[in-house]
Amino acid sequence: MRFFFWLIILSIVALLVRDRWLHWRRRMRGEPQPKQQGPRTVTLVVIAIALVYGSLIGYRLLVGD
Repeated sequence: MRFFFWLIILSIVALLVRDRWLHWRRRMRGEPQPKQQGPRTVTLVVIAIALVYGSLIGYRLLVGD
């Protein structure tokens, strides 16, 4: 279970780092920033963390630890 938790956290961090890197590259080249489409990144991170912790709590309740 810990493996999946850390895998999910690392993938979220990797997506955030990639987003910042692309933002920085566009700014250095002088390109216009694309308009935000869909939910903000912070919203997605909060939802992902809530899902991970919710699933862990549900698993613990189901198993009975």
